[in-house]
Amino acid sequence: MKIKTKASLLSFSWLIAILIPLIFVIYFFYAKFEKEEAMEALQDTANEITEQLSPSVLMQANNNRVLNKYLPQHATIRIIDKSSTVRSQVSNNADLLAIPPQYSEIDHSYTDTFQDQTILIVQSPLRQGTEIIGTLEIISKPVELEQQLNNLIIIICFVAIGAIMISLTGSLLMSRLLFLPLSRMTKIMKEIETSLAIKKLPMDRKSKDELYQLSETFNHMMERIEISMLKQQQFISDASHEFKTSITIIEGYTSLIRRWGFENLELHMEAIEAVHAESQRMKHVTNQLLELAELEQETRLTYSQFDLVTLCKETIQLLQPLSTKEIHLITSENKLLLEADRLQMKQVLLITLDNALKYVKQRIVMYVDHQESLLCIRIVDDGIGIPAEELPFIFDRFYRVDRSRSRQTGGSGLGLAIAKAIVHLHQGTIQINSERDRGTEVMIVIPTRKPFNTLM
Repeated sequence: MKIKTKASLLSFSWLIAILIPLIFVIYFFYAKFEKEEAMEALQDTANEITEQLSPSVLMQANNNRVLNKYLPQHATIRIIDKSSTVRSQVSNNADLLAIPPQYSEIDHSYTDTFQDQTILIVQSPLRQGTEIIGTLEIISKPVELEQQLNNLIIIICFVAIGAIMISLTGSLLMSRLLFLPLSRMTKIMKEIETSLAIKKLPMDRKSKDELYQLSETFNHMMERIEISMLKQQQFISDASHEFKTSITIIEGYTSLIRRWGFENLELHMEAIEAVHAESQRMKHVTNQLLELAELEQETRLTYSQFDLVTLCKETIQLLQPLSTKEIHLITSENKLLLEADRLQMKQVLLITLDNALKYVKQRIVMYVDHQESLLCIRIVDDGIGIPAEELPFIFDRFYRVDRSRSRQTGGSGLGLAIAKAIVHLHQGTIQINSERDRGTEVMIVIPTRKPFNTLM
C-alpha cells in the first residue's frame, strides 16, 4: 500500500473516530434538552390548572368540560382521589387511558415507557388548606418530540455522509498534494537510474515545510553528486592530457634507442636520461593529482594550535639554501597562534614560496599580520609578474603562465590548485595580485580558530 493511501486512510479514520462520538453527543444533549422543555410545558399546564381552579372544583366528578380547555395535544388529564380512583379525565389519545392512575402527595415529573413508547408524566397534589385531597396527573405522548428527533437523525446522517465523502475526497487530494514531491523524487530517481543523468526536483519557494526541506536536501545531494562526477571527469581529462606529452616523449626516445641507441652510446645515455626524467615527472604529477583529488573530497584535517611565525621561519630555512635569492620575514608580532592543520599549512607556504623563487629577480618578502579573528600572510616578490588576462585561470589545474619554461622549472601546474584546496578546507581565502614586470603578491587569509562546520 502506498504511503499516500495510508495517510488518506489514517486521516479518514481519525475523522470517523471524532465524528461518530460527536454525533451521539449532539443527539443526546438535544434530546435531553427537548424532553426537559416538553416536561416544563406540562408542568406549566399543571400549575395553570391549580392556580385557576380550586381543589374542590377539580375534585368534582365528571368535570371533563372544565379540564378539556387545558388539554395539550396527545395527552390525558386526570383528577385522582386518595384511593387512586379517577374522578375526572379528558384525553385526545385513547391509548393513554389504559395507563393505571396513581395517587401522589408530592410534585413529581418523570418519563416512563408504555407500549414501547416514551411518555411524560407530571403529578401535582391538590391541597385544601393543609390537607391533600387528590392528585392532578397529566400524561403526554411526545409525538412532536419524536418526530423532531427522527428528523434530527436523518439530518445528522446526511451531514455525516456528506462530511465523510468530503473528508475522504479531501484526504486523497491533500495526501496527493503533500506527497507530490515524493512522487516526483521517485520518478526522478528512476530516470536517473535509467539514464545516469543528474536531475533536480522543482522547488516551491512559497512553502518551507519538511517536504520542501526534503526536496532541497535531495537537490543538494544531486549537486554534490554532479560536482563529484565532474571532478572525476576532470581528473581523468587532466591526467590524460598531462601524461600524453610525457608518454609521447618516452615513446619517441625508446624508438630512438631501438634504432640508433646501441650504435651511439652518447645518444643512448641521452635517451635514458630523458625517459628517467619524464618517469620521475609522471610520478610527481600522479602524486599531486591524487593529493588534489583527496583534498577536493573534503579530507578531514588534523587541527592543532601552533605558532605561525615559527612555521614561516621553518619553511624559509628549508627553501633558502636552494636559491641565491633572498627571503625576508616581517611579522606584526613575535608570536601568532593559529588553530589549523600544521602540515597542510606548511605545504601551502612551500608551494607559494617555491613558485615565487622560480620567477623572482632579487628578493621575496613574507608579511604575517593579525586582523581580528583572521591571520593574513602576504608573499611579495619582484619577479616577472603575471599578465592580467592570465590571473582568472591561475588556480586551474595544469595551467601554466609561461608554458615555454614549465619543463625547465619543473612545474606541473597543480601546485596552486592544491594550495587553494587546502586554504578552502580551512575556510580561508587565497588570491593573487600581479602586474607584468612589476612582481606578484599572494595573499592568504585564514581564521585563527577552527570553524564549527569543519571536518576533523
